[in-house]
Amino acid sequence: MARRVALLAFFLAPALSAQFSGLASTADGSSLYFASTLRLKSLGQPLNGKVYVATPSGVSLFRAREPSAVPPDAPPCTVGGFADYLAAETSSAGTVALVYRASQSGGCSYPPNTFMTRIVTAAGESDLPGIARLSSGGRYALVFRGATARIFNPVSVSFLDLRSGTQAPVNVTGPEFPQYIQQHYTGGRVIADNGTAVLAITDGGTRNRGYIVKPGADPAPFPIPDGLPLIIDASGTKILYQEQGLNLIDLRTLASTLLVPADEPVSGLGMSDDARRLLFLRDGQAHVLDTTTLIDLALTSDPAQVTQAAISSDGKTVFAVTGIGRLLKINVDDGSQSEIIGRTPYLSPFNRGVVPGLATTLTGSGLADSVINGTVPLNDWLGSVTMWIGERKVPMTQLTPNSVSFIVPWDIQADGGSIRMLAEARGEHTPFYFPEAEATLSTPVNFPVAGAILRQDWTRTYVGPINTGEIIHVYAIGFGPVSPAVPDGAAAPSAEPFSRITQTLACSNAEILFAGLAPGAIERVYQIDIRIGPTPGYQKFGCSLGALNFTFLTLDIVP
Repeated sequence: MARRVALLAFFLAPALSAQFSGLASTADGSSLYFASTLRLKSLGQPLNGKVYVATPSGVSLFRAREPSAVPPDAPPCTVGGFADYLAAETSSAGTVALVYRASQSGGCSYPPNTFMTRIVTAAGESDLPGIARLSSGGRYALVFRGATARIFNPVSVSFLDLRSGTQAPVNVTGPEFPQYIQQHYTGGRVIADNGTAVLAITDGGTRNRGYIVKPGADPAPFPIPDGLPLIIDASGTKILYQEQGLNLIDLRTLASTLLVPADEPVSGLGMSDDARRLLFLRDGQAHVLDTTTLIDLALTSDPAQVTQAAISSDGKTVFAVTGIGRLLKINVDDGSQSEIIGRTPYLSPFNRGVVPGLATTLTGSGLADSVINGTVPLNDWLGSVTMWIGERKVPMTQLTPNSVSFIVPWDIQADGGSIRMLAEARGEHTPFYFPEAEATLSTPVNFPVAGAILRQDWTRTYVGPINTGEIIHVYAIGFGPVSPAVPDGAAAPSAEPFSRITQTLACSNAEILFAGLAPGAIERVYQIDIRIGPTPGYQKFGCSLGALNFTFLTLDIVP
């Protein structure tokens, strides 16, 4: 049963953060659409998710939008603006469906559903709420719209006729908790050219059921009671489903064929329009299975492994992304490969705050070939990578193939509320610029914040009790400049002259014995040694640092 759950999770989870994700091949395999936060070398572009298209003549930007928030006076839970593009899906009619996330206003008990889809045709573009999945021929789409972002909340499903623009609801009985309707926005087709579609309902484990739905007809239960339908062919007659492994059922005869046993976990599923070829990832490599002969073709043996893959509608072409950001085009018939994009270093979106003066780590891929640790005094480069925040190089503590760690300068300033972090890591035969990520500052620069508190004997405490007259040691951040100054990446002095703060620090019911950088510290950590005054009780210690007044500690003081 564990392997069955693993298979489900691998297929239905959103695309992992990678150089290139949300892959969608054109019907004949001549072009590939994909999403990425990377920027082309020659163009100024936002750092959020964009959609590119790779053709025989190179890689070009297909769609990009600057992030935008909902209006500041919008009611709570309003969805609007734009966050980033996530994935693409194509049809033989030239239609492209781009799934993206909108922004949201606060004040919600539960986060609202922000999934949207932009439909791009030769006649124009239109947006609709929810995730729209195209048929291969481009006539129909199946639209999923969740009530909120919580998977257990209701999801409405509807047919969209792209010729007429009309939408018709699919009247499926709502799942019983903890089951939910799957809303995957990438992977194999879920709707056929005649409008026949599959719905998968699961609890993420052992309770699975599905429906076959058609425009103008009542939903029909999937013929396999415990089967979970995943992909449908273009004719609407063959369905790939999960039930003790991966199986293919022919709806005309109800005959099923076991394709992949349950003890062989696979992911990244895709299928040709005629259901003759099944794409999957196993053990980090791309495979195509002939569903008639059951011959398994291993298309790759890449040491960096394959993280994403897509198959063309005609089943003749597979696109694969490796762990170091190479994009390969593979001819399924003869196994030949060509490299569309070479090694491309990548930083994953950060989307949270960093603390000035402390170390932070960004994850990514293709950054190095081995682990390199920095030595004190730290350099702003390790191996062939240099780390920048804005126009400033910063000291690096470690570089690995999939991460980079560095110290955020204590006096860094945000530009427009955020900082831009860039890894100057050179790729090979790639059109993309150095990888970048954005972050906010978690604490105001030079605003004191207490951390660990130790008693006179250096044992850890939190709020006490601490004796009157006792000396405590407080580690903190945000106390500003020191003298003598310590260069970024160098260790604070461990003997006189210690680096003491340059502003006067005073606290109520306390005597400040030492205030400066913690001896030997490489990060901007301050050590404040305090002798507790004579007043007992549970009390807040108000302090002043120059003209700044703040509450530094709350302690239980006993006589």
